[in-house]
Amino acid sequence: MNFEQRLTVAAPREAVWDLVTDIPQVALCIPGVTKVEHIEGGRYRGTMTVSVGPIRLNLEGNISVEVQDKATWTAAMKADAAERRIGGGVDATVSLTLTEKGPAETEMLITTVANFLGRVGEFGQPVIRKKADSTLQDFAKNLQKKLTGG
Repeated sequence: MNFEQRLTVAAPREAVWDLVTDIPQVALCIPGVTKVEHIEGGRYRGTMTVSVGPIRLNLEGNISVEVQDKATWTAAMKADAAERRIGGGVDATVSLTLTEKGPAETEMLITTVANFLGRVGEFGQPVIRKKADSTLQDFAKNLQKKLTGG
């Protein structure tokens, strides 16, 4: 499943870049993330709890930073997570591009290619897409709060 989402953050591009490339800090802006720890290099391990419809998923997985290019304001990471209780999981590649809209305004383009495996994949695209959209909206609000100290 492919997602492309845009959001605008009221902060300079440099500040947004500094936050989104600090994986443990930016991860805490994602609703349901409870822990992210650095393993080594560009590798991290984390946990996330998310409700999709009436089902609560407890995902545990790995994140690896593939690209962090400040010259082009682009970053990419791969993530894989398993839900052991009901079976299945997610693997995804997430790409990010920051565009300066003004001195204190940055547009983020987030492109995600995700595969939902096993029972997790049985939820169906409309349910998953709706959950992804609401999660991104909450992520944007949390990111804005973190950037403005609110």
